[in-house]
Amino acid sequence: MKPKNLIIDCDDTLWENNRYFLEAHQKFLSLMQGRGHDRQKVDMLLLKLEMDNVPKYGYGAKSQARSMADVYMLFEPDPDPETLMMINAIGEAVFNHPVTLLPGVKETLPKLYGRYRLFLYTKGNHDEQLGKIKKSPMAKFFEQYRIVPEKNQVSFREMLDSFGLAPSETWMVGDSPKSDILPAVANGVRSVYIPFELTWAVERQELPESEHIITVETFDHLERLLL
Repeated sequence: MKPKNLIIDCDDTLWENNRYFLEAHQKFLSLMQGRGHDRQKVDMLLLKLEMDNVPKYGYGAKSQARSMADVYMLFEPDPDPETLMMINAIGEAVFNHPVTLLPGVKETLPKLYGRYRLFLYTKGNHDEQLGKIKKSPMAKFFEQYRIVPEKNQVSFREMLDSFGLAPSETWMVGDSPKSDILPAVANGVRSVYIPFELTWAVERQELPESEHIITVETFDHLERLLL
């Protein structure tokens, strides 16, 4: 049975996101390597600090830039102001990147609009995520949006309640097994998983065999599934 409501993730489901963070990560490693630091050690420490800093800074470009600065100052307790400016510039480039829609989104979303009630559900720094939503040409198709610090079973349930959505009438669409698919299924919501090659490593998780999880290759496959 087809749903009445679709909850759709933003980053790496509707538009490119993690690619910019990965590029910034590599730029920082190159910067540190150029200053004589071991690239692998910098890489490992940055990955650790990014996760350690999530409770303080949240997810997003500003958080990544702060983590890079933290790593730099651990290697160089007497930091060079120019290097700090370069690190800040790397972060600003991620923060200001354009909203680049993924293949099939521009053509498919307008077709879903009107047939279904559409809702956006995303996590991260509120201002950063809101900025991307407002810049997106797709924002006009969504009835409401919800930005949370962390996606999990509890926050998904709260989101359903805030939108007044019945799980039996709702499907989730997203690229992250950890943040999108599993919390939805745990709340009785059928889910459409769209794998993305650059999904952040910490968001990957093995999905169980389930009649409540449908995997499609790209966003435009939703047309065959739902229209």
